[in-house]
Amino acid sequence: MAEGIVSVASDDGFDIVLTRAIKAIEKRNISIFAVIDHKKNAADKGMGMNDATVILFGSPEAGTKLMQEKLSIAIDLPLKLLVSNEDGKTMLSYYDPMHLAREHKIDRNLDVINKVSGLLNAIVMEAAGKA
Repeated sequence: MAEGIVSVASDDGFDIVLTRAIKAIEKRNISIFAVIDHKKNAADKGMGMNDATVILFGSPEAGTKLMQEKLSIAIDLPLKLLVSNEDGKTMLSYYDPMHLAREHKIDRNLDVINKVSGLLNAIVMEAAGKA
């Protein structure tokens, strides 16, 4: 796994975990900007691959605070959550917000980063069926 990525395994199937992830985000009134089904996109081109769906979501208020400090973080926003099937296991993966803060030299809004970290962890644990 790439540096800075947090991954959590679930004992549940891909579709169940994906549905729970979307519901966990929505129930917190966080905007979902896109849901990208990479497996479907590959199939549309006659190619096969494992389940892999990316959910793009976030809070414009929190994201704007970070971008006001360091605009380069815009390349990593909105937040992304990958729900995938790897080696028969359902996985949830995301970039650790503290890693992103270090990469983009965010230091004045660490309270926002910490809040986002807690939120991501709660969403992932709920989606994984571990909350």
